[in-house]
Amino acid sequence: MKKQTSLDPDNIAALQKQFFHSLTLGTGRTMLLMKAYPAVDFSKELIAAATKNLANDPQCEGSRADYLFRLIKRSKQKDLIANVVLQKLKARKRGVNDLSQLCDLAVLLYKDGIVRAKEVLIQRFEKSFHADFDACGEFQVLQLEGLQGLFRMAEHIGKLPPDERENWENRWLVENFQEENKSLNVFSELSEAAKNNPFIQNYLELIGDSKPLTSSPRIKMSPYTVNEVEEIIHNQRPRAFFNHARIQKMTVAEIEQVARNFLETRDDAKKFKYLRFFYATEFPFSYAPLLKIARGKIDFQTRAVQNAVLALSNLNGADIRALALKKFTTVRIPWVYLQLLVSNYQPGDVDMLLEIMGRSKNADELHLFASELIAIYEANPGTDCKAPLELMYHNMNCALHRRELVELLFENGVLSDEILPELAYDSEDRIRKFYRYVQRDRARLKATIMSDNLRSSPK
Repeated sequence: MKKQTSLDPDNIAALQKQFFHSLTLGTGRTMLLMKAYPAVDFSKELIAAATKNLANDPQCEGSRADYLFRLIKRSKQKDLIANVVLQKLKARKRGVNDLSQLCDLAVLLYKDGIVRAKEVLIQRFEKSFHADFDACGEFQVLQLEGLQGLFRMAEHIGKLPPDERENWENRWLVENFQEENKSLNVFSELSEAAKNNPFIQNYLELIGDSKPLTSSPRIKMSPYTVNEVEEIIHNQRPRAFFNHARIQKMTVAEIEQVARNFLETRDDAKKFKYLRFFYATEFPFSYAPLLKIARGKIDFQTRAVQNAVLALSNLNGADIRALALKKFTTVRIPWVYLQLLVSNYQPGDVDMLLEIMGRSKNADELHLFASELIAIYEANPGTDCKAPLELMYHNMNCALHRRELVELLFENGVLSDEILPELAYDSEDRIRKFYRYVQRDRARLKATIMSDNLRSSPK
């Protein structure tokens, strides 16, 4: 990363803005900026990201505490940031994902030598049982205190009235703790402690009533029968869900029978469900009925148009492409219709996609295009994926999709030297692992080239 020659207030403000943008996305440019500009104070931005989980979907992505802590450790304002984090953890009401991240940071701060972080975390966990505080800290207390933390949690839960106690049933947490501490017999330890503590006994009875977690046996994937497909279509659920692998194992005759059933039904709700089936396999007859539905008005309740578009994504046709082009010009954010390009993409479409993506006013709108854009370039590999995928990379705060798009950039040979170093410090662990894979791959390639050159050089 090239350093600026001077650091006047305008340059510093620009760097801080760039840093916070990267923090919001979760990319590794943050670390590169801190290394390149050690004199710039990024503490305000780090505090904002530490006290609010900025991920697109925190439930799926989880806490960004590890990512943030690496940056906090490097900051000259580490103590200031730590004080604010611990102060915020004491708050009564915060979003569950924000609280979880703050608790994770408290654990990391304690392990890094800030002793009072443990006391703050435990006090905040114990306040989880007060009516005016949101619950947090179960997992983190186990991390800090081990078996004693488990006893602490069990006692607090066991003191609750029976009807409230049921909301704290967390056998999965105990089983995870057992898995991580194989030298202990965790349930025996709880049983022993319960002999002298009626509250722990209450807790033991609570988790004893729940079924232990067991891994499901691996079931051999068998094809659907036509009758099984019909059962899914005719059940009371408003939407149908099919296993693509099972559909792909069906015979041509069976798939054609499902298609005939689709054509014969007069029940729109069932007809729209059938469309999900044909997302996994090509519709075997004329696609005109699918196209008619796809041309209709979007209804997010029935998902008729969306399902029809998914079914059409397997098919190539001038009229399918024409529908896509029409929607691209009449709908501001036409993400629903991008799937129509999966089988109908043409050279030069990259400029159209960039224009469509450029209409997005925020990261949430841009994120709507992610799955569809990835599907398009998985089906249509080539170097023209570079600009759209890089636009998504630099402006979308979803680490799960970011992993897919950087892998696509690499597979198509267009992963830039600007992006690659950032992957080493990304918020997503799998992206950091992917970085290491790319480095090993490049090292192997370099060694092969050197070896070939040596063999071909004159003796």
